[in-house]
Amino acid sequence: MICTIFATDQVGTFGNRGTLPWPVHSEDMGWFKEHTLHQIVVMGRRTWDDPKFKKPLPDRTNYVISSSPITGYNTVRRLSGDIKAGIKQIQLLHPKKNIFILGGPDLILECKDLIDYAYVTHRKGAAFSDVRIDLRSFMTGMRIVSSRPSTDKMLNFSIYKNVDIFRPL
Repeated sequence: MICTIFATDQVGTFGNRGTLPWPVHSEDMGWFKEHTLHQIVVMGRRTWDDPKFKKPLPDRTNYVISSSPITGYNTVRRLSGDIKAGIKQIQLLHPKKNIFILGGPDLILECKDLIDYAYVTHRKGAAFSDVRIDLRSFMTGMRIVSSRPSTDKMLNFSIYKNVDIFRPL
């Protein structure tokens, strides 16, 4: 199964100055870990280069979409060229694992027709950002499967299924 997992606010905030635009929330990190642990994570080069990002993410198979080599990390695979074909190839290599596309937003939107489920943390309020995801475009064809608030009610953890009728099978 191909999924995406990300946090955003009501205006599509995704990042600011190369990292997350808000403080780490332990429940959100738990949600992320619960779903991605022992799975495949795929990210763009700028997500990988986030200075606060643990490299590689432990206990996951890490893939980075990049046209330039990444050195020093045995568990990271470099993909370039046709991104969708690369993700399908990863799926063939790991048929019993879920693939989670982490970001950035351009990568998520480019792969939207491949995504079966979206795990989205909705944050209350709006944060300053220089990177946003087009939520209207992304949410078109998505239907909510489940949703629950964080204990402090500042976050809402939602799962969406891609039911877009124009999606290739």
